[in-house]
Amino acid sequence: MILELCRSRYYGHRHSEVLASVREHITEVVEHIEREMLSLFYDFLHKEPYYYWERDILNQTVSSLEALFNEYYSELHITEDILEHFLFGLNAYRQTAEVINDLRKINDNPEIKTRLYRIPTYISIVEGCLSNLYRVIALLLDQTTIKDYKTQNKLNPLCTILKNNNFELLVRDVNVDVRNAINHGGVVYKIVDGGPVIEFQYAKNREYQILHMPLYEFDGLIDKVFDVASAIILGLVTFFNNHNNLFEINLKEKLFIPFSLLALELSIPEARCRSISGLPNDKQLNVDMYIKNTDPGNINQMAIILSMLVYDRYNDYDQYMISFSNERLQSSWIRFTNTEVNRMLLDAKNFETVLKEAIDRGDYVVWPPSTEEVDLNEIKFFRFPNYKDVRYAINHIEDASIQDRKRLKGHLYIGEIDNREEIIEIIKESIAWVKKLKNVPSPTFHVKNGEMEADSVYLNVYRKDTRKNKATVLSNDNFVCKVDYNIDGETTLKHGGIGGGIWNQLSKEKLDNMLIAWNGSKYRKITNLKIGRNDLCPCGSQKKYKKCCLK
Repeated sequence: MILELCRSRYYGHRHSEVLASVREHITEVVEHIEREMLSLFYDFLHKEPYYYWERDILNQTVSSLEALFNEYYSELHITEDILEHFLFGLNAYRQTAEVINDLRKINDNPEIKTRLYRIPTYISIVEGCLSNLYRVIALLLDQTTIKDYKTQNKLNPLCTILKNNNFELLVRDVNVDVRNAINHGGVVYKIVDGGPVIEFQYAKNREYQILHMPLYEFDGLIDKVFDVASAIILGLVTFFNNHNNLFEINLKEKLFIPFSLLALELSIPEARCRSISGLPNDKQLNVDMYIKNTDPGNINQMAIILSMLVYDRYNDYDQYMISFSNERLQSSWIRFTNTEVNRMLLDAKNFETVLKEAIDRGDYVVWPPSTEEVDLNEIKFFRFPNYKDVRYAINHIEDASIQDRKRLKGHLYIGEIDNREEIIEIIKESIAWVKKLKNVPSPTFHVKNGEMEADSVYLNVYRKDTRKNKATVLSNDNFVCKVDYNIDGETTLKHGGIGGGIWNQLSKEKLDNMLIAWNGSKYRKITNLKIGRNDLCPCGSQKKYKKCCLK
């Protein structure tokens, strides 16, 4: 009884509302909506770029699958292999949708944008998404013919299978030559007659081929194949929803497919289950939720309901951990024991008691959402600049700010410069440049940010900017020193942020407002200053000398 009340509270009238929209805007063949399909139908009605699906491709997907069912309904089954490829394709689709939303309109250099966005996005759609969706249909077709379709997993043969079985519209816009050029040939960005062009180089029938495509045309191709994928997923969702009885899957198994189906079931328009996973030996079931309503009261209520819903499916885990995330919320979670969830299922009066027990023992971390006025787009697309002149270079700038202190860190490269005074001068110049960099707010908690100078700057100083040799250890000849600058001269990093074992081996000296930890004593200036064992260590750690650098 309590479980049904929780389901009713969790789903509310959403099924009837989404069903009405589906029948009006998508197709009338849907008579009901299964819980696993609710959030998917909603997304293709309301979410960009999901809702740009191609109607003719949707119609052919649904009609051809229904015709297959009507003719071979006794042979047709939705197997684990079919669901696995569907889920692979769906996950790739979702990730690509986020990339498209974030990067399609970004104002990068066209050549750089082609490398970072256009080429990988096209491949992700065609290889990661469409190939898996085509495989779903091929596996369904394989159940209706003596031909061997289940062994086909390459793009070109899959396209041929679909063309020959009344799914030709689904492969109409896929350019296999472009895909082959990206994977096996070459892609060159050019300016031709004043306009940007992409040159696709590939081999076909053992002959060298070149395809020139204007940049705007490639952008259109990316959008087109994504909309094809949208329509196919929507068509498969419709078919799976209408023929849920064809599923051949043990929902009690603790494997990828049952976990993924439960995650879909727990997803509603305003809350999405991103993943479900279990720890070994049934110690803990983890449920990762993205939520829109970040009010702590709503989080508490959702954690209680979700713990009972997953317990109904998997009741033998020791603990149930429900995590919550949002752009404005620090990572939050609530964990209940198996006994506590069972108590709540038996008596709703236990809800508050169980929640208090979780809070008292420390199994409750729920942060208040940030209400600071921030520009999420500025935060998402913000980049720190790099710096380079003939003597040194600075890159890998990161923000490490806290509420009352603006802190920036980065890497400094000095080449073969070996003079102590010149190295220190470069360090000072670098700190002066880094200090003036703007940083942006944090979306989840307040940090000191803006145009004001940084209070602290942390630099790792290296000889060369190589892919390797960035370890801050004594054996790394490329590592010169670590610099901890603070405007008030007091260090704010324990052990320089690199761990006590390594920190204690570095040769430290205080210079103005900088603490420099050299890799060896070669550059450290030795003074006659006598330091007592119980004096504060000159490295700025605030520890006694005998407890810090004496060794």
